[in-house]
Amino acid sequence: MENRRFTITELSSHFPQISRTLLHEIVTKHLLFKKVCARWVPKNLTPEHKMQRLGVALTFLQRYHVDGYEFLDRIVTGDETWISHFTPETKQQSMHWRHSGSPVRTKFKQTLGETVNADRYCERLLKLRRAIKNKKLGMLTAGVVLLHDNARPHMARRTAAVLTEFGWELFDYPPYSPDLAPSDFHVFLHLKKFLSSGERFGNDEELKTSVTRWFHSQAAEFYNRGIQKLIPRYYKCLNSDGGYVEKQLKHCCTCCQ
Repeated sequence: MENRRFTITELSSHFPQISRTLLHEIVTKHLLFKKVCARWVPKNLTPEHKMQRLGVALTFLQRYHVDGYEFLDRIVTGDETWISHFTPETKQQSMHWRHSGSPVRTKFKQTLGETVNADRYCERLLKLRRAIKNKKLGMLTAGVVLLHDNARPHMARRTAAVLTEFGWELFDYPPYSPDLAPSDFHVFLHLKKFLSSGERFGNDEELKTSVTRWFHSQAAEFYNRGIQKLIPRYYKCLNSDGGYVEKQLKHCCTCCQ
């Protein structure tokens, strides 16, 4: 219990009278230990970060219990992500069988371009408002609840002024929390699986057309699921004292309405 990095070899030096096979059986079958790698997390959360996550989770769940699905129906969320003319297959997709003599396969990282600034983000918000007015009748009257992260373009003064002009409610978002962002854990996850099919796009327009077609091909229920997943995730956040929601994170071993 004091040294979780012990090995069977180390144990056998302490218990030479017991075979390694029996030691392994005792550890795994009787003591029910299994060896896993540490989890990758976006950030080493401080106590302050965890308190912020707990506060936001509690506020969200209180609103949900009072207003129910009417509250969820008012939520609009989104984010930015990089997409390239060619998206390498995911780590899971690139898995293959090999033996000791097989060559090692490698993957390369791609260099990406210009980032989004406040001016471009405000342009997107204006287009978003027009789309809501045309496609979601009554939503602007009911009141939009905007859920976006605290990236610089989202928190800029110009952005705040635009949101005030719209009269939209800005729901608090805890820092370093992609596990609580439907765009990250839902929409972008499925989009990048689609893009990693191996297809290469000749130019930006081909890529935009393909991505737009993919978004349009998803039924409304697909986007609703992303919002509804917030409920169990905020509960898990509460139950873990503000820690990360484990299911969203990848192990180093074996987006919405």
